Amino acid sequence: MQTTAQDLRYAALINPYPFTDAERIMRLAVRNQAGAVDLINLSGPQVREVQNLPIVECVLAMGYRAMTLTGREFPENVNAITLIGNGFRDLGVPPLMGRGLTPSDSSEGQEPQPVTVVSYKFWQEHLSGDPAAVGKTVELDHQRYTIVGVAAPRFRWYSADVYLPLKTTQSPEDLLMVDFRLKPGVTKQTANGALEPLLRRYAHDAPKRYPERFKVQVEGLNEWVVRDMSTTLFLLQGAVALLLAIGCGNVSILLLARGTARQHELAVRAAVGAGRRRVVRQLLTEALLLAAVGAALGVAMSYGILAWIRLLLPRWAFAPEVVIRIHFPELLFSVAVALATAVLFGLWPALRISQTRPNEMLTSTRRVAGSARGRRAHNVLVGGQIALTLLMLAAAGAATEGFVRLMHTPLGFDPHDVMVLAIPLRENTYSAWRARASYIEALRSKVNETPGVAMAAIASNAVPPRNGWYQHFEIMGRTAKQLPWASINMVSPQYFPALRIPLIVGRVWDEAETRGAANVAVINRTLAQRYFPNGGAIGHGVKLPDLEDRPPRMLATPNLADTWLSIIGVVADARNDGLHDPVTAAIYLPYTLDITPFTQIVVKTQGASYAPGSCGASETRGGGSRPADLRSAGTRDLDFGRA
Repeated sequence: MQTTAQDLRYAALINPYPFTDAERIMRLAVRNQAGAVDLINLSGPQVREVQNLPIVECVLAMGYRAMTLTGREFPENVNAITLIGNGFRDLGVPPLMGRGLTPSDSSEGQEPQPVTVVSYKFWQEHLSGDPAAVGKTVELDHQRYTIVGVAAPRFRWYSADVYLPLKTTQSPEDLLMVDFRLKPGVTKQTANGALEPLLRRYAHDAPKRYPERFKVQVEGLNEWVVRDMSTTLFLLQGAVALLLAIGCGNVSILLLARGTARQHELAVRAAVGAGRRRVVRQLLTEALLLAAVGAALGVAMSYGILAWIRLLLPRWAFAPEVVIRIHFPELLFSVAVALATAVLFGLWPALRISQTRPNEMLTSTRRVAGSARGRRAHNVLVGGQIALTLLMLAAAGAATEGFVRLMHTPLGFDPHDVMVLAIPLRENTYSAWRARASYIEALRSKVNETPGVAMAAIASNAVPPRNGWYQHFEIMGRTAKQLPWASINMVSPQYFPALRIPLIVGRVWDEAETRGAANVAVINRTLAQRYFPNGGAIGHGVKLPDLEDRPPRMLATPNLADTWLSIIGVVADARNDGLHDPVTAAIYLPYTLDITPFTQIVVKTQGASYAPGSCGASETRGGGSRPADLRSAGTRDLDFGRA
């Protein structure tokens, strides 16, 4: 168990990445006034400016493309990363076969060469691990790419299936994701200070791409794991250490009791010439043998436990590069700890037993354990055991209580029998608003007609318990020094009944309004209570000044950022910022107002009973769901009706 805890900590926190100097690779990010961290994308000219900073060793610029593997019986979606030419060289992980991408694969201002490096997973699943894969072609979006390399098994940069050469342009509209490696000795604080004036200038030129108020805060590759999981892993190792101490105390008492029962045997050995050192050596050898057997069993169990953990871990619990396996140095350390504890806790009983003279052991009925000193030693061991056991029980009780409380947290939606499908939108396809809206609705209708599907809805990153993206909003007729924030969600009207989010008052837009991209909005209870405490939310208008039309990726209706959207309904709160944090203010809009390339289909299967036309369950407790009427929830404590 100790080995397992150490292996988890080592793999997830200490050595998660195979990249060269991974601890110096940073993500370009800012912290907004709400305390959230936003990753920043830059244009080609801005990337070159960052590259020229004296603190930067190299820049890893890239873009994301959702592509389709074509030319086969069934097309499949693949995740593609367009990576800067120096990316493979600077990351320092040699390909398993062939070569990585090079600067010659993509010249400035020209179309990149049709070459690709496939991931190890893609090579295994789609090319059957073909040892002659290099030089062959693969068809992506009906275009053939020559495979020039197969990435190493642990090379999972941004979880891509294929890596393509990055096309860099001078256009300020073509934005790239940016990571960079700091030069040796450069701290994060120094990097933040050097990047601050640059990003301030970029924010001045394109204010809608940056928070209104922000502070540059670069982040290491693994900071999100350290922030979310480090406490849990260290608590696990602490619990293992306590368990080790309790086990050592138990073994020490057992050895002392066993030695006491063997006093006459040891006295006979002493009477025939065995010295005290010989007796101690024998007892210590027995303790070491016991420890060796226990260590061997522990090592065998560690392999089984790690295999079990790998099966149970959620897909994105750690970075995709993390390989959870028995780490040999950690294994040697654990075995050394086992043997050291055997020496420490086996030596003391051996010394205690060997102190008694042979004639006393042969003629007296007194036992070592029954002496005054023996009783004191026993009392100390038993007291220590009880204290450590109570500490572990208290910690386990607190953890169990927290887990039970988390399991009974009201979700505000019903996750049962719900699945999410990503809609494939290839680059430079459906670049007109009407064509994209028709394509997405046609897909939704086809999915909705599939046997076993009860309902299909459209959502743009709007599936709880962590959904939407934060933007400023304005309320008609009100002025504020600082615009408030809300989670913005683009959905179809089926979204609410599919997840059984109850409608409290008002209505949800209909299909005709969705097709026509009506300027309407639905808000959640939290926003209504915060900004309309006396009711009257229905009929008010909100504006989202940060929404903009950025073709061909973001296709919005004309002048959306300057359009007032009429609030037509209020729905119950659904968890949208994780299970620990309170629900944040949320605004739901027809997805046709601003169609993103990352649209999803939310599918409700017929495994659960539901009432067509209602907005379903409001609460989930302990894994079960309780249906709720469309308008029954929440009207007792607040009037959201028209003023």
